[in-house]
This record gives sequence, C-alpha cells and structure tokens, in this order.
Amino acid sequence: MSRDRKRTWRRLGALTLGLAVMTAGAQAALRATAADSIISACRNKSTGVLRVPASGTSCRSDEQPLQWNIRGLPGPTGPQGPPGPVSVSALANTGCTTAAGLWGTLRVLTDANGNVTFVCRAEVDPEAEPEVILNEIDYDQPGADWGGFVELFNAGRGTADLQGLALVFVNGADGTEYLRIPLTGSILANDYRVVAVDPQNGFPDGVALFDTIAGRVVDALSYEGPIEHAFIGSFAYSLVEGTPLPTSVADSDTHAGSLSREPNGTDTNDAASDWVFTTTVTEGAPNFASG
Repeated sequence: MSRDRKRTWRRLGALTLGLAVMTAGAQAALRATAADSIISACRNKSTGVLRVPASGTSCRSDEQPLQWNIRGLPGPTGPQGPPGPVSVSALANTGCTTAAGLWGTLRVLTDANGNVTFVCRAEVDPEAEPEVILNEIDYDQPGADWGGFVELFNAGRGTADLQGLALVFVNGADGTEYLRIPLTGSILANDYRVVAVDPQNGFPDGVALFDTIAGRVVDALSYEGPIEHAFIGSFAYSLVEGTPLPTSVADSDTHAGSLSREPNGTDTNDAASDWVFTTTVTEGAPNFASG
C-alpha cells in the first residue's frame, strides 16, 4: 500500500473517531447552549470535528465558528383541526327536559371543591306560576318520637318543579343545619307532597324550603322560638316570617297533633297569623284546625 493511501486511511480514521467522541461527549453541552434557541460550535478545519466551546470562550485559530437556529422560520398555517369539546359553562341556559317531563333550562352549578352538577329547572308560565310552601309539620309525638313528616303544598296555579329545592333542618342551639333532604319530581297545582322525616324538637328548631340553585329561602318555619341566623351553606338566613310564632304554639308531646297552616295553604308571610297547633293531623290532605 502506498504511503499516500496510508495517510488517507489514517485521516479518515481520525475523523470517524473525532465524530464519535463529539457525539458521546458534546450532546449535553449542545443541550446546555440551546436555551437561547441558537447553537454555537467550532469545526476543525482539518478533521471536520465539531466542538462546543465553553461559555464565554471562542473558537481556536484552526477552527471555523458555526451557528444555527434550533427552529427555522414558521411555515404557512395548516388546515383547521376538528372542534374541541364543548366547555361546561357553554351548556348553561340551554334547553332541557326535567324528570317530570317539563320543558326547562339547564343550570350548571360548581361547588367550592370544583364538583359540577347539572340541574334542569322547568320554565315558569307567568300566567300560571306555582307556589310551593310548607303547609304542615309533625315534629313531636307522645312517647318516643317517630312517624314525623313535613308536608308541602302547591298553592299556585301551575305545576311546581321541585328539582333544585331541598328541605333544610336547622338546630336552633347554634343555627347550623343538621339535615338536608333534596327534593325531586313535581307537585301539581293544589296538590301535596309529604316528606317522611323526624325533625328535632328543641328550643328552638326550624325548617327551610331552600332553593339550592338561586341560593334563597323559599319558605321557612322557626318553631318554639325564633331563629334569626340559620347557617345554610356559606350564608346566614332568617327563618322567621313576620311575627315569630309564639312559643305557646307548639307541637305536643302529650297529645297527637301537628303544626299546620290555617286556613289550608295560606301564606301571609306572618308566622304568628298563619300557623296553629291542631290535634287533627291531615297528612297529605287539606288542613283542618281542631284546637
């Protein structure tokens, strides 16, 4: 083999070895210098080996400085992709049908923990508005307390959607709710809904018909004393309508009876005028005051 050919093979071997060393040792340095989106390197003029100079240094006299961008110029805009998923908030106020078959509007509720609840609330006909009220409550019985209930009555002209409403029971000792019963379905005009429950009979206690969507008390009764600050959720509400119900008007633990509105379904927003104790329990039927 000629001397010139040997020199050529030596030079090729050195170039291959140099590239291998650069590949193994300089990748980390290349990544380190790519933060500003430009890669700088030095190319040996004889061997072609690339070297990444240390920060703040320059190429040697036998090296050629090189620079190139990590990213080139942006290309033309591509075709539009398929539409993404609809956001939860975009579903609010869209049409829906309640479980009772009534046409309504979808409400989207998000609690403090990020949990999302969808509620379909029926549209209200302004010519036939419903009016759901507390109509009778039996919270105390002779002997052991059992078989109690709360009766709702629709005193309006249209069907009442109960979705989003709840019965909230409040302990008068500290004003906190101790029980919440979500309501479902609907009540026809001049009809009743009886909820089986044994409310507390302290001094005082109370119950509220609460709209969980609007965050308001629809109707309330504070018995055996007034509850002016009932903590429902994050806010305080009064459970007293007009004149507080006198402590003398109370369910009995010696005689069967209940507190009921008299006349039946009458709500003047004055508890002392609307509620009486009666020994004639009329669960799910028109109230009849018997003294």
